[in-house]
Amino acid sequence: ACVARRGLARWARSFAAGTSSTPPVPETMSYLRNLRNGDEVYLVGTAHISRKSADEVRNVIRSVRPDTVFLELCDARAAAMRRSMSGNSDEGGIPEPLRQLLSALGAPGDLGEKMLGAGLKTVYNMFRMSGMDPGKEFKVGIEESDRIGARLVLGDRSQELTIRALRDAITLPDILRMITGGGSMQWRDVDPQLVERFKRVDWNDPESAVELLKTREAVRALTGQMRREFPRVASAMLDQRDDHMTDGLLNKCGGRTVAVVGMAHMDGIESRWRDAMGGDGGVTLIS
Repeated sequence: ACVARRGLARWARSFAAGTSSTPPVPETMSYLRNLRNGDEVYLVGTAHISRKSADEVRNVIRSVRPDTVFLELCDARAAAMRRSMSGNSDEGGIPEPLRQLLSALGAPGDLGEKMLGAGLKTVYNMFRMSGMDPGKEFKVGIEESDRIGARLVLGDRSQELTIRALRDAITLPDILRMITGGGSMQWRDVDPQLVERFKRVDWNDPESAVELLKTREAVRALTGQMRREFPRVASAMLDQRDDHMTDGLLNKCGGRTVAVVGMAHMDGIESRWRDAMGGDGGVTLIS
């Protein structure tokens, strides 16, 4: 615990000495320490369509100056992101693994592809027009890693394996339920203040909506709903990838690491880290 506090104090001093006017959001970060070898991980949880998350990633990397930057990307997604960064973007098209998933689920090829493609393009363009670039925090992570010469670790499971797991877990009726909003939110176990926050969300202002819900508690409520309604999907999208990313953080990252993952993965990674350290040790929330 004393070592963790010293690590956090060093990070706080480093950040305070920086020039940025936008501090990281404390609730979206935690500090993981490998009790066996002293390696440190600054775990930054993000919302993939949040401009503030991208700013936070930049600020933390510049403050911590890590040896390693770990991103929730696989090789294929990182390659596509680098193409986008260089202006050779294939955005708007449907990735081949996703086409395969639709085909395996029995979606009519032309109709299913057009429907999904139109939906993805509409959502993506809406967020870009709002100044929010989906996945921008990963682009920032790549840029900052290149800038400071940090080792870049692409820590997510390959998209092909995730698509295969989804294919085994999901049915076409499940997809239709998701698209049409099937499975109403269960509020009985949710804090009343959080319920009010959800009710205040205005998706006509997507940036404000995302920031309003960018808390650990809100993310737990949403992932809890997924686990109740689509447990096998939650396993494929969250649990299996949490296993993979925690293993990467423990075995592929040395020295000081800034790890950038979606907030939905933070609880799972922290829990697995504690298990690996033999109990409650090694994890400190930054507050």
